[in-house]
Amino acid sequence: MAFTDSNPSDKDEPFIRRAAKIALVVTLYWFISISMVFLNNYLLDNKDLDAPVFITFFQCVVSVGLCWIMNFLSKLFPGFVDFPSLKFDLRVSREILPLSVVFIGMITFNNLCLKYVGVAFYTVGRSLSTVFNVVLSYVVLKQTTSLYAVLCCGVIL
Repeated sequence: MAFTDSNPSDKDEPFIRRAAKIALVVTLYWFISISMVFLNNYLLDNKDLDAPVFITFFQCVVSVGLCWIMNFLSKLFPGFVDFPSLKFDLRVSREILPLSVVFIGMITFNNLCLKYVGVAFYTVGRSLSTVFNVVLSYVVLKQTTSLYAVLCCGVIL
């Protein structure tokens, strides 16, 4: 559950403060995610800039750069900025390579989809991915889903 004590240091923090942090993080995620959809749609609708794959590449490069900056800031201001250290391990890199390829493919096809369809259709397709995730988890992995999750899928539909 999201509100259980997972860290010993969280025990000193009041429930309301932890709940507010979680609500803030979720709200910021929604805001950034929706903003990125509209920004990508704006960039991809531009007839002068016909480069959906380059946009994907550039966004990934900027993400890596931001991670380096956050890592540097966390070392410079350890009490203010909290970011995990960055280290390269070839074995771990090989293990997560398939996941990375799928992630890059997802971002690329998201941008290609935004180039050729409108935001409304894209949002419907993105929402339906949750429903298909639940259905395929049952069909392929034989994993049952809770009644609440199935009811949420009904709301999405």
